[in-house]
Amino acid sequence: MIALTSCSDGQDQLDEVTVYEGPFYEVEDLNLWYSDSAVVRLMVQAALMKEFENGDQEYPKGIYVEFYEEDSVVSSTLQGDQAYYTKETNIYRALGNVKLISLKNQQKLSTEELFWDVDEEQVYTDKFVIIETEDDVLHGEGLTAKQDFSSYRILKPTGELGLDTPENE
Repeated sequence: MIALTSCSDGQDQLDEVTVYEGPFYEVEDLNLWYSDSAVVRLMVQAALMKEFENGDQEYPKGIYVEFYEEDSVVSSTLQGDQAYYTKETNIYRALGNVKLISLKNQQKLSTEELFWDVDEEQVYTDKFVIIETEDDVLHGEGLTAKQDFSSYRILKPTGELGLDTPENE
């Protein structure tokens, strides 16, 4: 009877054990460079990164990413007030005041949520977007684009688009 009682007490204690689900580790002032064949491809900066046991990451104080071309020139930048990374899908999700800027094409995308698919080298959203070019400001809902913002497609454009026509037409 005594043995059963002590086993029962031990089982009760095991049942009460709480499994820790918080970050596996945290990094402050993160500067992370990714390269392929000794060529820098991108750089990630964050004030705080939390990584969990399953490899997922949180960037609660924002994220800033630079995308590089073959010649090590920055082609575009991405930033957001918060970000999340899901290891299983290899997709980042930036939230709040998200900006994607193409330095090469002088274009700027603004939205409240943007997904970055690392494997496909694409960004996308179903939220409202504003794209500023040298000549126009475009609005719409939803977007797919290359991660360097060299090409994009607004899924549901709204507003007016000014088109230049030759004077003789």
